[in-house]
Amino acid sequence: MKALCGLFALTLGLLLGCTSTPEPPAKPKAEAKQPPAKSKEKPEQPPAKPKVELTKATLTPGMEAAKKAHEAGNYREAARLYTVELAAEEAKRAPSWVQLSYLHNELGLALDSAGQYDKALEYFQKSLAIMLKQLGPEHPDVASSYNNIGGVYDKKGEYDHSLEFYQKALAIWLKQLGPEHPNVAASYNNIGLMHYNKGEYDHALENYQKALAIVLKQLGPEHPSVASGYSNMAFVYKAKKDLAKAKEYWEKAHTIRLKKLGPNHPYTKGTKAELDELKE
Repeated sequence: MKALCGLFALTLGLLLGCTSTPEPPAKPKAEAKQPPAKSKEKPEQPPAKPKVELTKATLTPGMEAAKKAHEAGNYREAARLYTVELAAEEAKRAPSWVQLSYLHNELGLALDSAGQYDKALEYFQKSLAIMLKQLGPEHPDVASSYNNIGGVYDKKGEYDHSLEFYQKALAIWLKQLGPEHPNVAASYNNIGLMHYNKGEYDHALENYQKALAIVLKQLGPEHPSVASGYSNMAFVYKAKKDLAKAKEYWEKAHTIRLKKLGPNHPYTKGTKAELDELKE
């Protein structure tokens, strides 16, 4: 199984974001009744937007072409090619459940990337149903499937649904992989982000701190992923109007980024911009 856009070589990517240059989140208004705008900052390596390949499938030439199209950003073409491959597999006298679950999942990923979230959910749920039947409810691949579904609900702005599936994934990974596995850190990070989106800042901090503790232990105090954890916490403290704490964590993040990424890296510039804003 290839997990979560790359976490810890494979798995820690879940904690870190598969996104472009981060931008500061919109400033939440104190009087607003709705949750604050979602922070766009993502850690340097692939986040909170999980992309998970389930099970070990046999890649056909068509599947390889679809994979290359997806990697090149040609999401609609990737979806078309995966649809063709899925139809061919389903037409077989004895379709392979491994191939079917993989193709449903990859088609879901392509549709997710193309912004077709409802269709993506449909295929992720089909992949999940196969996994549950073949592997049982506590297999790590089932957790990966839950995680993908949670990611789509996040993009749809349905944060309660997203939390539900992220928490299901976390429960399985805690039991099967242990409390210090990178997938667990990624789950805490995802859950923290959902609480942030909902304006539940204390819950967001609690989960970000759990994620950060794991990353610190696994990667050491000067890894860029640690800086991302500090930055995430800084955004929460900023939303809580605790600017002293926000400054403390952005300074920690900026110190690591200056040393490891250099002054011209977008993430370094991002934390500097936040610090400069706090001085105004």
